[in-house]
Amino acid sequence: MLFIYLVIAITVTANEKDDDLCKGMPVTVLDADGSDVSARQFVTPQELSRELDGLPDRAHGIALANINTQDIRRRLLSLDKIEDASVVRYTDGTIRVSVTPIVPVLRVFDGSSSYYVNRAGKRVKASARYHKNVPVIQGHFDDSDTTFTPLSLMPLVNYIAGDSIWNSFIGMIKVKSPTDIILVPNIREHVINLGSPVDFERKLADLRTFYSKVLVKQGWEKYDTLSLKWNGQLVASKRHRRAADVPVITHEDEELVPIDAMLAGDNVAPGQTVPGQKARSEKPIPAKN
Repeated sequence: MLFIYLVIAITVTANEKDDDLCKGMPVTVLDADGSDVSARQFVTPQELSRELDGLPDRAHGIALANINTQDIRRRLLSLDKIEDASVVRYTDGTIRVSVTPIVPVLRVFDGSSSYYVNRAGKRVKASARYHKNVPVIQGHFDDSDTTFTPLSLMPLVNYIAGDSIWNSFIGMIKVKSPTDIILVPNIREHVINLGSPVDFERKLADLRTFYSKVLVKQGWEKYDTLSLKWNGQLVASKRHRRAADVPVITHEDEELVPIDAMLAGDNVAPGQTVPGQKARSEKPIPAKN
């Protein structure tokens, strides 16, 4: 009988609460750490109220039964600027809305437009009133491609950011295609074609060796492109024109560097990945003219 009484009492209380009128719907914008950022946020409470058709401003006096908190949350989460949202009914008759704006980890420049990307891959168009210092990638990503996405470059981005030398040396990452990832140094004399964003630790180790043993002798202006696309090798394209006139990247008329400028693993001849085996490549290695 006590159990039946409790069930009835809870049901009656819930129904009475549904008949109560809303005492207000405050909206709070939170930072990623949960702190209130009302005065300096990416999205404002006023903007969220407009997205909800002004409901927070006119909620006072509406029956609580007529306000669906789950629908409000789903609508907020559908906004590209929102990372997370909470809509909770309190015993004092208020419904409190708390949202966390998107937390960008990358910014992509695609032609004349740009957008931020969070760790879940959610995109939000860049706004002039909001700026976040995050790694920058230039290029186009096909929305229908679920494999090659901005987030697929995060391991490379994190590796560069975690290395003090590469972080200060690499100014930008350009995407020509999934197999042509271009690193643009802050020293604008050449670019680096990393190929596919795989095995980049080994590729960058080869590049570091090339800089310390070859480029210091040959000079920064001798080559316009350093390619790490071919396994176990570094192929450099000589500059045929003045530095100021050379395009950022070109695949035409590539010329192999002399043998002493080719980098390979220990005891591995240029053109091979292991002794006695030819190197595999994503396209044929250009022949020497």
